[in-house]
Amino acid sequence: MQLEEVHFNHDPNSANHDALTICRNAASGAIVAPEWKRNPVKREPAAYARDAISGTVTIKARFSGGPANATRKIRAIDANEPAQPSGCSGFIAWLIQKFINALVGTIGEVAAKDVAFNGAGNSALETFTLNSPFLTPSGFVSKRNTVWRWQYLQGGSWTDFDTSDHTIYVVLDVPRAPWVQSGDVTQLPWATALDQACAWAVGKKTKDDVAEAITLGVNRVPNVTYTPMTMFGAGDYQLASYLTHLGGGAFVMNCTDCADAVTTLANLLGCSLAEGRFTNLHTKPFLTLSGDPSDPAAWVTFNWGYHEICWFNDYSSNTIWDGCLQLDMSNNPAVHVAKLPAKMTFDAGSPDDYKPRLIASGPGALGAFVTHRRVV
Repeated sequence: MQLEEVHFNHDPNSANHDALTICRNAASGAIVAPEWKRNPVKREPAAYARDAISGTVTIKARFSGGPANATRKIRAIDANEPAQPSGCSGFIAWLIQKFINALVGTIGEVAAKDVAFNGAGNSALETFTLNSPFLTPSGFVSKRNTVWRWQYLQGGSWTDFDTSDHTIYVVLDVPRAPWVQSGDVTQLPWATALDQACAWAVGKKTKDDVAEAITLGVNRVPNVTYTPMTMFGAGDYQLASYLTHLGGGAFVMNCTDCADAVTTLANLLGCSLAEGRFTNLHTKPFLTLSGDPSDPAAWVTFNWGYHEICWFNDYSSNTIWDGCLQLDMSNNPAVHVAKLPAKMTFDAGSPDDYKPRLIASGPGALGAFVTHRRVV
């Protein structure tokens, strides 16, 4: 007996009980179930939105080589579950493997059910319940390496008959603009972008924590430095180019590039950030991208015609994230105290708000609200 196919996004019109609609990249088109197929071989990733789930999560699977005109109880369990340890060193290794599995291992297990086979030993496409703690309110952002051991029950014992492997992303909510679930297929969530976003925000359970982790990730890229020029598009956001640069040599970014990266990757995981500008300002010393706070030369000032950052929803929230810089929270010019602006009040009258900590002179008046840029 063998597994023939597995469907995760078996209802493209909903994410309440199955996977999201995603693509590999802007040029690939939507990934259509079955995401796993034996012949011809097909191995595509799937993604779930934790907060969109309501009720039972289901997958669908089909089998061949079963008993003719009979039924078998079938399930799938975690193939990566570590064996019981022996000795102290074995117990430590077991604990480490359990931690790794909890963070990036199997999405869950497939509950047992009776599957009917026809005279040729083939099943219909059967619906199974997916038991996953990572799709409950306690779940967190992750990219999960799911390997299932498929088993059938015979004579009171479970017998292995096949394995399947799946890349499964868990995000906190349905991705927000610029990402879509219908319409322009180039704006479906990209698996290539999910790889990066999940790497930066793995383990995060709240949208605030996700937004902060993405802001930190953008700010701390070791091979990037600041430039006043927009490098990844003032119209469409050249996300594919940015993702490529992350794995390459030295490159530069400005505030628009950083705001695009933070908004696009945080919203991919279910956040609600958008981009706005404030204009005409001379800055106090701030820490540049990937700058060392202990290096006096890394603290710089600029005259800016505008500075673009991320806001929660819109200007009325007065709450911002800025991946382009770190503020100096010290009142002593000889001592610098770096702070990443993440879920920080823009300006509510406190000297420690974002605007008074950044601006030395100039109005810093709110300008055009960009919202989101289309990804290419």
